[in-house]
Amino acid sequence: MILETQRLYVRDLLLSDAFRMSEYRNKKEVAKYQSWNHYSQKDAFRRIQQCMLVKSHHRVKTDYHVAIILKQNDLQIGDLFVEIINEKTFTLGYTLDSEYWSCGYATEVIEAFLTYMKEKYEFQKVICYVYNNNQRSIRLLERLGFTQFDKSYFYGDIGFLKKL
Repeated sequence: MILETQRLYVRDLLLSDAFRMSEYRNKKEVAKYQSWNHYSQKDAFRRIQQCMLVKSHHRVKTDYHVAIILKQNDLQIGDLFVEIINEKTFTLGYTLDSEYWSCGYATEVIEAFLTYMKEKYEFQKVICYVYNNNQRSIRLLERLGFTQFDKSYFYGDIGFLKKL
């Protein structure tokens, strides 16, 4: 286990997570705000295999996903994507099953993960990119103290930055 909150815990992905990961990532309302249209079980299995090769959660030029697990029933309700840019900065992405939207889980897990990365690895900045039509994520990031630093008309996304 990487970290634990009141209702959730975060852990490394397991091969057995492939079905569940593809299940929530394939929902139309979830994929709408992501870079994919379809996310097969094979895609999930392949990505999990890549993540299992990662030996360090803070090595520069490393990227990985971790599972967000609901404690009450050990169900994977989403995942976090992390890309280590340099010794002080990382990029964070998040995908949550739409069934668990508007329950405070994203706030809970992101706050805990930012604290974890700051305290364990001494990161100082985190960057998040969201599509400019994803108002729910924009409000979430603003509520968490992120500020907009970039807007891409080519990709249709907005960059947000937070100093830890």
